[in-house]
Amino acid sequence: MDIRKILRFLEDIEARRKGVKIWFALVLAWSIIRSIIIARVFHKYGLNPTIYFASDFLSSFIYAHASAQSLLAYIDKNKVRAIWWGLATIPAFYAPDIYIIYSSKQVPTSTYIGFAVILAVMSAFALVQWLESKKSKKGAR
Repeated sequence: MDIRKILRFLEDIEARRKGVKIWFALVLAWSIIRSIIIARVFHKYGLNPTIYFASDFLSSFIYAHASAQSLLAYIDKNKVRAIWWGLATIPAFYAPDIYIIYSSKQVPTSTYIGFAVILAVMSAFALVQWLESKKSKKGAR
């Protein structure tokens, strides 16, 4: 996937609207899928699947909006706005995971290790995507 093509695509206002809608749909769909998986793994350790789904789904709206705004501000070369929106994504991204850790009791170490590995991989993926978009934007200048 060429990040430069995506960044050029998102310079058009209509493309931005379409891109944001697609992003919201992807984030919310992932929230539903993730909630089903988490409920199956952690319900036996005390996690309330309904509360988890509510926290994940609601934080996904915040995450989708803040991350989209951060990217668009970055494309517009508004670094301060991009940073503030980027910072807003962090608690929204990790809030459901904090609930898992807080509410689950007597979870086997192997389950926590698997959970931590998945969380680390997803965090690394987000960081790599951000660094690539930053590098592509510099190369496009």
